[in-house]
Amino acid sequence: MKNIILATALAGLFSLLCTANQSSISAQSPQTTETQTTIIAVSQVGLGKIRPAISEQQVRRILGKPTSAKTEYSLGVGDNIRTFQYPNITLSLVPHLNKPKDFFVYEFFSRSEKFSTPTGIKVGDTESQVIKAYGKPYISKDGKITTLVYVVGSKDSAASFTFRIESGKVREIQYSEQLI
Repeated sequence: MKNIILATALAGLFSLLCTANQSSISAQSPQTTETQTTIIAVSQVGLGKIRPAISEQQVRRILGKPTSAKTEYSLGVGDNIRTFQYPNITLSLVPHLNKPKDFFVYEFFSRSEKFSTPTGIKVGDTESQVIKAYGKPYISKDGKITTLVYVVGSKDSAASFTFRIESGKVREIQYSEQLI
């Protein structure tokens, strides 16, 4: 859940920074630096066959029965959030606005080398491989951890695709949409 909050906060921060057209920001901790960021298409986002906005039924067809599943009401979202844990990936789903019983993926993350993105990036790849595949990211540094953040869809989007880098290697891949 901490990772979900961090990614949502980063996506919100990034949207705010893009809107303000600031060229550089430095903070004491964590250090953040904005570069000319590449906006990536939704088609470039995913882990294995998991993609943003796929249905709960599609998730179950692809991954099978989750090792754990829970549905909890979120005050911040104002609706239920369903979380599925699998051995190699965690997914969060929310109900469609007009179909409250139909849930869809709005967030996922993995620390497993089992899944690759549509561009072929997976956990264990280098930071330079990510940048070569996706372009210039928004970069956040906190100690030895670097987070590469890409806006998904358009500059006004509240969705992000992030790569957590430690010792020059991808350690976690995450997609998150800010829910309004």
